[in-house]
Amino acid sequence: MTNITHSTMPLSRSAKALPKNPLRALYPLAARDGMISLANGHPSPDACDHTGLQDALKTAAADPMTWRYGPTAGDPRLRSALADISGDQQDSVVVTSGAQQGIDLTIRTLCNAGDTVLVPEALYPATLSVMAACNVSAYAVPEDVGGICINGLDKAIWDSNARVLYLTPTFGNPTGSVLSEDRRAALLALCARMGVLIIEDDPYRDLWFEAPPPPSLWEMSKSNDARVIALRSCSKSIAPGLRIGWMLTPQEITPHLVAMKQASDLQSSGTAQMVALAYLSSGRFSGWLATVRALYQARHDALQKGLVAAGFDAPAVTGGMFFWARLPEHIDPACLFEATVAQGALYAPGEAFAACSQVNDITRYARFCFASNSLEKISQATDRLADAVHLSTT
Repeated sequence: MTNITHSTMPLSRSAKALPKNPLRALYPLAARDGMISLANGHPSPDACDHTGLQDALKTAAADPMTWRYGPTAGDPRLRSALADISGDQQDSVVVTSGAQQGIDLTIRTLCNAGDTVLVPEALYPATLSVMAACNVSAYAVPEDVGGICINGLDKAIWDSNARVLYLTPTFGNPTGSVLSEDRRAALLALCARMGVLIIEDDPYRDLWFEAPPPPSLWEMSKSNDARVIALRSCSKSIAPGLRIGWMLTPQEITPHLVAMKQASDLQSSGTAQMVALAYLSSGRFSGWLATVRALYQARHDALQKGLVAAGFDAPAVTGGMFFWARLPEHIDPACLFEATVAQGALYAPGEAFAACSQVNDITRYARFCFASNSLEKISQATDRLADAVHLSTT
């Protein structure tokens, strides 16, 4: 009998080509004793309504559907509850195993091997992993502080011949930027004219501070000819452990996405769906969300103060979970990262989010998450960061 080794194990070209997620590579550093990580993208544990979720779990346990197979598109009652959040019809909703599965399903449904997808210059790196697994290339679209540049998008469409655009227009990851309503309208008009379908990754929409963000691309597309698939998530607003997200999809695309999901996992966890349904039906969601917004705004303010004091350019954001801060000009990025780790703090280097190797100046940026640490931990982390900046200049 032949012993199977790493050299003889049959692996697909896609598996071999799959890039390592650069954020996952930071996990061993984050696990060091005493390390304070501002690098992750995790909601804070105290942003979960544990009492409400425990009650929802008890309610779900008594529902027979919790323990049975269900429809691939999701339990009809949950689809209706999720549709109510955005004022949509149940038929527009497809429940997913987190928004990450939504990215996977849309790319696999819309793209052939060898296709190109338009993406922002800086983006959530797991999206690139999905694209690599499907042998789909990324084409970077220029951004400014307001998000994707429309003139740059126009040129990118012509140059790439791409027919799909992926972006996070509201509290972007990593940039925290929000596309203005005027720019959203221009983007929709351009994509409608050029036949480009938009994947709107929108997991942070509910995490605004003082005022709601502009209407979603999905909502605005109802009044024009643009085609949009919106990806939403319970992970950032309720609990990441549920692994429940949903897609809002045009009617003509829905059956294909459902068929692709059926081939992938048959259905999202029935137990998690029933817990999410029970929680949304309890009446606690909107009140708890207000608590989370206030919590995150206070942490945003504290982290911004500390970053600026340490010499970073860290403009305020109006919601979400992240700062996209520019490093002090006189410091080498690699040296600062090493010094920061040595001081017991961690951030996500800008190059971890690069759409391609040609993105200019991205090494001079870093992503800092303000959501996942207490005010005390944020103060300690920024003190350590300031020490690292000082050590990197001497």
